[in-house]
Amino acid sequence: MGMNREHPSASLPFESANFDDTGLKVEKVDMKSLRAVAPGFKMSRFTIKPGGHSALDCHEDQELWFIAAGEGELTRNGSEVTSVRPGDVIELGSNISHTLRNTGDGDLRVFSVWWM
Repeated sequence: MGMNREHPSASLPFESANFDDTGLKVEKVDMKSLRAVAPGFKMSRFTIKPGGHSALDCHEDQELWFIAAGEGELTRNGSEVTSVRPGDVIELGSNISHTLRNTGDGDLRVFSVWWM
C-alpha cells in the first residue's frame, strides 16, 4: 500500500514482514516515505497469532499500544499482568519490561507508537 498523492495521509506504507517462531509479526511504517520532515516518533503494527507472544522487551523509548482486535495478557515488570481487548490503550514508560500473549481464538492486532 503506497501513499495516495492527492491525499497523502490516506495511507502509510508498512514494511512487509513474516511471522516468527513465537507467532509474532511486526510491520513498521516506512517513515522515510513521508514527504514532510520525519516526526520525532516511530510507528508499527503487529499481529500475534492465537497462543503466540511477543519477546520480552525493555527499552528507553516510551511507547503507546492501541489494541485493535483480539484478546491478550500484557505482563509488565515480570509480574504485573493485565488483560487487554479492542479499544484499550496501553502506556509503556521508559525501561518497563513487557511482553504480550494472545489468549484469544483470533489474531491479536496492535498499533504501536514510540518516541524518546
